[in-house]
Amino acid sequence: MTKILISSAVAVLLLTGCGEDKKVTTEVAKAVEPAKTEVVKVTEDTTTVVKEATAEVKETVMKAATELKTTVNEAATKVVENTTAAVKETTANVVETAKTAIATGSMDSKEIANASVAAVTAKAVEVKDSAKEVVTSTVEKAKETTTAAVSQTVEKAKMAVSDATESASAKVAAAAPSINAQALFGACAGCHGQNGEKPALGKSQVIQGWDKAKVIEALNGYKDGSYGGVMKGVMKGQVATKSDAEIDALAEFISNL
Repeated sequence: MTKILISSAVAVLLLTGCGEDKKVTTEVAKAVEPAKTEVVKVTEDTTTVVKEATAEVKETVMKAATELKTTVNEAATKVVENTTAAVKETTANVVETAKTAIATGSMDSKEIANASVAAVTAKAVEVKDSAKEVVTSTVEKAKETTTAAVSQTVEKAKMAVSDATESASAKVAAAAPSINAQALFGACAGCHGQNGEKPALGKSQVIQGWDKAKVIEALNGYKDGSYGGVMKGVMKGQVATKSDAEIDALAEFISNL
């Protein structure tokens, strides 16, 4: 008879505890829904910001590349024009010099031709070197401008993403439900006492006075089956559905009993 009564009492306590536990779990699940919704919304918002920032960087790069191409083309055109003008001027001077030399008889035609070719060649080389410097300088300046524009856009994009991430974190944190540790402990109190002062069903250790780390270790041990004695089977069922956050909150509560 005594065994039957004890078994009945255990069953009642477990059913009561399970009922309370399910009630708390349901409440937590309801509270979590707004957070889930906010996480989805925040993820979509962040994705949009990243896409917009990426598009802006791409647009800036393309614009900078176009401007660079235009600048180089303009510089090259200017170099060709300057080179043509310089060679024409040099050729005209050489022709005039040749005419004078022929008229005075100071040089023969072969010498005049060689001198003319040498003068025009020298001028062409001079203009070519000068042109290289102009093009190199223009390209470097354009590259610096392009790099600065791209860097500025990339930094702007990074800031936008960072702001979106911070805003997302804040929104998720605000939407996250707070865990009612006292309500969670209600499922434990039926066996352990309101202040954890009782050995559960006269068999377990008294949990009052345990520190947080010890409680967490015990609850996780019950959950994964690596801890427990005669109450192992009962406790495994009690903590099976508990999340890490709930175990942490429950351990904090018990450590302060």
